[in-house]
Amino acid sequence: MEHNPLFDALLGLGWLWLGMLMYWAWLQRHRAANSTLPTPAKAIKTRSKEPKPFGGLIDKPLCIACEQAADSRPKAPSPPPPLLTFTRGRRRTVDTQQQFCPDLDCSYYGRAGWGNIRSNGHPGGKPWRQLQCVACHGYFQETHGTPVHGKRVPPEMLVWAVGALAEGLGIRAVARVFEVDPNTVLQWLVEGADHAAAFSRYFLHAMQVNQVQLDELFALLSAVKDSEVTAAEATQHLSRSPHWVWVAMDPASKLILTIAVGDRTLALAQCVVHQVVQVLAPNCVPLFLTDSF
Repeated sequence: MEHNPLFDALLGLGWLWLGMLMYWAWLQRHRAANSTLPTPAKAIKTRSKEPKPFGGLIDKPLCIACEQAADSRPKAPSPPPPLLTFTRGRRRTVDTQQQFCPDLDCSYYGRAGWGNIRSNGHPGGKPWRQLQCVACHGYFQETHGTPVHGKRVPPEMLVWAVGALAEGLGIRAVARVFEVDPNTVLQWLVEGADHAAAFSRYFLHAMQVNQVQLDELFALLSAVKDSEVTAAEATQHLSRSPHWVWVAMDPASKLILTIAVGDRTLALAQCVVHQVVQVLAPNCVPLFLTDSF
């Protein structure tokens, strides 16, 4: 058979055209198959292999008090007002260096010894002196912020009544002895306790102790807290309910650092520890002991 070059060329073109048709058919089938596959709703995240910085052993505060301390940011102190000095007029003879203006809107609020308080005599012939703030021109009595403020009974009577309550005498017994209403005696007790707690918080700070002994005591106390019973119910029934008394003290000097009354819960135990830390010096790290261990 004679070799024909034209036939070989036509045969090669035919094979090439057949290959192109097969490739085009395969490409159409591949596109149709990909269009029927469901698309994922979210892209799959791949875990990063880069090292992350160490966040610490504790990511969440241990208790509510720690969380509140972390959330509270120290505010920048406002510039103090100028110290007032008076060179003209009669020299002041009443010492008012321990008094401060009780008005919250006054720039001298809470600042004692800044020269803004002056005496204004005894209005109405009362035993207590009236004071005035020359900055806001407000008047207040020198007993403001004390348990005897606004009381119509002699201060000696109030002191003896609270002392009798502290010695263990009942509210009704004190009311009979001093011839007053039992609700009045209860009000004296609550105001005296609040003032004593504020006095303790003011003076008890920056303490240096070597040991702190913590313990709790189960006791039956009269339920005269704010929301438990009313004043009338407390004085009439004196309902008794179980409570736990938490105490932290320095065993060497017998100084009581804090006292808390409530349930035997983890939250109250953490609160007691925070109260102890608040009265200790910043560089004081004592040995904490509980149950004689």
